[in-house]
Amino acid sequence: MDYSMFKDVLLEALRERFGEDSDISYNRVLKNNGIVLDGICVKHSDSKISPTVYVNDYYQDFLGGRDLDDICTTVEKLITQNEITDEIDVDGLIDFERIKDNIVFKLINYAQNDELLKTVPHEKYLDLAVVYYIIVTNDHFEGASILINNNHLKLWNKSAEEIDKIAKANSPVVLKAELKSMADVLSELLLREGECDFDLSSECNMYVLSNSEKMFGAAAILYENIISDFSEKLGCDLYILPSSVHEVIIVPSDSVAFSDKLDEMICEVNETQLPKSEVLSDHFYYYSKADNCITF
Repeated sequence: MDYSMFKDVLLEALRERFGEDSDISYNRVLKNNGIVLDGICVKHSDSKISPTVYVNDYYQDFLGGRDLDDICTTVEKLITQNEITDEIDVDGLIDFERIKDNIVFKLINYAQNDELLKTVPHEKYLDLAVVYYIIVTNDHFEGASILINNNHLKLWNKSAEEIDKIAKANSPVVLKAELKSMADVLSELLLREGECDFDLSSECNMYVLSNSEKMFGAAAILYENIISDFSEKLGCDLYILPSSVHEVIIVPSDSVAFSDKLDEMICEVNETQLPKSEVLSDHFYYYSKADNCITF
């Protein structure tokens, strides 16, 4: 059974389970780095919000031998568990006056998102793109965000420049920068996992820059004075390694003997350790203390 047939069979099975009162269909969603996902969306006549379950990975499960009926049951449960029966002010989620203080920015790869960038306001930065999103504070959607697209600008009667100005003012306040040594980051991780017997050297000359939410924290390299102040503190230039869209690793230049190996290391991590949707770039960036700028 190919992927197209799998989707059709799964859709018909779910239609039988949910009945004629529900409108069930696929919605193709363009994600970061050109990833396109197929989501099953179930719409009820009395609901404004419809949960979506992406089925791409379930096809891989099916190819691995998982029973189709079991997959259907799992998808059905996910849809049912995530249905919202309370009255939700959907329009309020994008009402400009109510959400303007939650407009922030993140960094994504420019070349890998050429199709997405046609639909969203953005600003090019080196070989990356600054895009903007809304942090949703509604209790029903904890941890959710809404990517701002060109239709939002029309709805709000705002320019991309205005949104950029708002996002760059909000981000350092709403998503405060966090710059820690790698040793401290690893110690915190081990402590959370209940491992306390490791002696991590504080001499590790690597630092992790993210934000307070640990989400899209690589954008903190654009916060005013974050990189320049750290460079001044260390008294040297900096290598900036894009470990993901969520954080970067900063290494003092005087700790790097052979920079030509850095890109190879970044590529290997991207290919083996990260989901494609979280990859930011395949190469390092360099901050020059004398020039006060980042290059690649």
